[in-house]
Amino acid sequence: MPLDAIDLHSINAWEVAFLREEVGAYFAHGIDLAPGATVLDVGANVGVFSAAVFERLGGDARIYAFEPLPPLFATLDCNGRDFFDGRLTALPYGLAAAEDELDFSYFPAATIFSSSLRDEGNVEVERRRVTASVVEMIRRGGLGGGLRRVPAPVLRGIVGRKLRVLRELETHRVRVRPLSAVLDEHGIERVDLLKVDVEGAELDVLRGLEDRHWPLVRQAVVEVEGWREHRDTVRDVFASRGFTVEAVQDPVQEAADIGMVFAVSGTRASRG
Repeated sequence: MPLDAIDLHSINAWEVAFLREEVGAYFAHGIDLAPGATVLDVGANVGVFSAAVFERLGGDARIYAFEPLPPLFATLDCNGRDFFDGRLTALPYGLAAAEDELDFSYFPAATIFSSSLRDEGNVEVERRRVTASVVEMIRRGGLGGGLRRVPAPVLRGIVGRKLRVLRELETHRVRVRPLSAVLDEHGIERVDLLKVDVEGAELDVLRGLEDRHWPLVRQAVVEVEGWREHRDTVRDVFASRGFTVEAVQDPVQEAADIGMVFAVSGTRASRG
């Protein structure tokens, strides 16, 4: 099955197109998947990363996709039924350190920024951060490159106005669960790739994995927000458990204070 073969249902079509461009960055720095892989897509949105896994492995994968926000979960679940041949299990909750219910801010016009850590009190700070990242992306030829010659102050104004949609938010009370409870419940005996993109709650997700389950994880890719503050902590979570770890940040990510941590278990090869 070729890449981009799945025409996913979406809430905002532009987000699927944007995520399609971004998703290849997860398959780098030693991350490798073989047919038959079990993959956990934590922070699935409507399933773009899950679709990339499914396509790369020709449909021979077992995917568990986590999405706590009801509008996004409904679309993810529909995609799972229509396009994944029974290989995707959509789960209507998030992951955290313990069982709980949390308030999530949901941005209907820009769902990829939805998070339990964003609210009306900090949304303007977030808008400025995202603006800086998008401006840097455009200046480096991304998003078509047509605006790259526009002076930076003008470009910031254009992007900032477009991102006013972040002021339009809904609050949803959602369930979160520890990952170990989910592994037990579904009888998951190995995790060939743990992908985490949860808009700032990465450490809470990792803290929900008990020591007895860490040997099941062969590889992980974690997008880290608050890179300067949290990079070393996330890296150490994996390094202390024998993973080979790379912490990577490109200039666009630097503008947004985010980055990626890639972790490969030292026993991956011996397990086949």
